[in-house]
Amino acid sequence: MRQCNAHQVEIIQRGLDHAECVAFGPDGRLYAGGYNGQIYVMTPPKFELKQLAQTEGVILGLALDGNNNVYACNQTKRCVQRISQDGTITPFCNSSTDGELNLPNYGVFDKDGNYFLTDSGDFRIPSGRLMRVKRDGSAESMIGGNWHFLNGLAMSPIDGSIFAVESTAADVLRIPMAKDATLGRPEIYAQLHGTVPDGLALAQSGNLYCSCYYPNRIYVVTKERNVELLLEDPMGDALNQPTNMAFEPNGTRLFFSNCAGEHVGAIDVGEKGATLYYPLI
Repeated sequence: MRQCNAHQVEIIQRGLDHAECVAFGPDGRLYAGGYNGQIYVMTPPKFELKQLAQTEGVILGLALDGNNNVYACNQTKRCVQRISQDGTITPFCNSSTDGELNLPNYGVFDKDGNYFLTDSGDFRIPSGRLMRVKRDGSAESMIGGNWHFLNGLAMSPIDGSIFAVESTAADVLRIPMAKDATLGRPEIYAQLHGTVPDGLALAQSGNLYCSCYYPNRIYVVTKERNVELLLEDPMGDALNQPTNMAFEPNGTRLFFSNCAGEHVGAIDVGEKGATLYYPLI
């Protein structure tokens, strides 16, 4: 894997309010959230920036379904909200079988339309959990809550396993999932000592990209589990506390949000992203 430098970063769009997440929808547009409840949408090829809705509260992870509804983790309101294309906001999830959400952080859909969600818990005290919201709207805790600030997720289309970041343990977990959707024992897939990892994006090759809130870095965990540095920006100009990432549809650019900045950036990594699931719900 070739190492890139900050000069190779393409600034896709400026003027976002500290976006924590970026996600592509089935419509090919790029979505992001803001620190004051903004739900942004950017339309290629120029990625013109518009605001789709105003939800109030700090918006973290985003996912989309087959109707281009946006599922936004609202840190302030401690819930996941569904935002339609006309800007209508409806509740989606605020609790599970073992209690209310504490810090909903990131969600992703599987091939069956289940929505997996990290509830990060306390940053200093291990209390994170992984939840699943079924198609019928019922929510249950799958693992936790004693994980070290569970954060970004990635779903493998090959075997259904789930990759999850433990930010305060500086590692990436792999959680196997059987065909009946039961989860196996989590294992440490990679360790990134001296960092605060945040987001994940999986490539078709099996390479797993991991962005670090601190320091300003993006790593690649190869399918052989080698940890390689892809991009670093000590100055924080192009890469400024990167949090979540998303591959462009049918392309080789990896898009990333900058939690401490106002722009969305992208870097060409020379490979395509793994299949994402957009269920009709």
